[in-house]
Amino acid sequence: MKILKCIVIFILVIIILPGCSIATNEKKKLSNEEWIEDINYLDNTLKSNHPDLFKYISQEKWDKSIDTLKSDVNNLSDKDTSLRIAQIITSIGDVHTFTDILNLLVPIGEENIDNEDIVEFPIKVEYFEDGLRVVECDSKYKEILGYKLISINNVDINEIIRKISTLMSHDYGNEQFAKEQSKKYMNVYEILRFLDIIDENGAEYVLENDNNEKIELKLNPLKNKDINYVSLDTKEFKTNEKPQNESDFCWYKFFPEDDTLFLKFNRCSSNTVSGISDTQKEKYPNIYDFLDRLMSEIDKGDFNKLVIDIRENPGGSPKVVDAMIETLKYRVNIEYKNLFVITGKRTCSAAVEFADKFQNHLGATVVGEETGGSINLFNTLNEVITLPNSKLDIASSYYFKNRKNGYIGGLKPDVVIKQTYQNYLYGTDDCYEYIRTLKVD
Repeated sequence: MKILKCIVIFILVIIILPGCSIATNEKKKLSNEEWIEDINYLDNTLKSNHPDLFKYISQEKWDKSIDTLKSDVNNLSDKDTSLRIAQIITSIGDVHTFTDILNLLVPIGEENIDNEDIVEFPIKVEYFEDGLRVVECDSKYKEILGYKLISINNVDINEIIRKISTLMSHDYGNEQFAKEQSKKYMNVYEILRFLDIIDENGAEYVLENDNNEKIELKLNPLKNKDINYVSLDTKEFKTNEKPQNESDFCWYKFFPEDDTLFLKFNRCSSNTVSGISDTQKEKYPNIYDFLDRLMSEIDKGDFNKLVIDIRENPGGSPKVVDAMIETLKYRVNIEYKNLFVITGKRTCSAAVEFADKFQNHLGATVVGEETGGSINLFNTLNEVITLPNSKLDIASSYYFKNRKNGYIGGLKPDVVIKQTYQNYLYGTDDCYEYIRTLKVD
């Protein structure tokens, strides 16, 4: 490794493991006429059923996208046509009208893809205050763990995020959830190829360490099952240490050293909500039983701060939100200045409503990042459109929920806190740390 002007450049070549076949020229299973029928069906059904299809996109622009896709079908593979459909759906500006991106990578007529069969580059990243850093990679290249991702094939990381976001349904005027999803799919070969970020010859990754030294890696994609992923050596956040026998959906823990009652609220779900399957009833907790236990803990009054963490909460039932809010509103004997909610990019849908009500009805301080879901948003009753030939499933919204007239974007925190890399390594949750050390009367 040669150092020159604080820039270190070297190339690591990953050889494709035997048995990893990447099909870039799969034979089309649907005719052009069948695809055009599907596109017309999607167009007509959304125009008929969506509550306000042209709220954020003009009909002229929508129709042009539909017509352009139909004229391009002859030159597109089945996968590329499916992904073009995803881009058209994303243009609506409605997170609840979407399709599962990974299912679009499955050849027409086949079962859903297994995660281990996804062809990907052996690098996974996470957002920190100073950018995206590698948090997992193939064990052969563990020395790049913690490095910042700068570019792929000379395409800047911010441009890559923008391109992938065109495939990820998100609310108009709010890029937070799209950024989160883009990070998740940033190593998937088919997605990067479709967006012209890479080609069949692999990709050149540029990364940077904390000494501003740059590393170039020539990588080829592998099946997930052929990658031996290793992770950063970090300490666990105490805010992620779930008590034994508690549900992943919601749990609480008293931190006596901080004089704080901490509540992790990961999903607005309950087995008491109507319209859920038997499998979901077995999986979901009973929100009322949980609240009874929580209130028993709260009634002890052994804490000075109440913190509710909804960073991982994608939403769920508004009825669960109402149950939580009403119970806490009338039974918690604690001053508003000592109430806190932590939000992030993954906070969406009903969880945003929870944060909004907690902030505005109970006077809580919101800490973290802008929510991934918007204040005003299209909502769903689990409506699904199935295209007649490809059998692609498109989730569709049913109504628009207007909480604040004219408001665009997610719920903005009172205090913006982004996780720092160094504190992540040492197991310090920056949002909780801010709240823990905050002086209150």
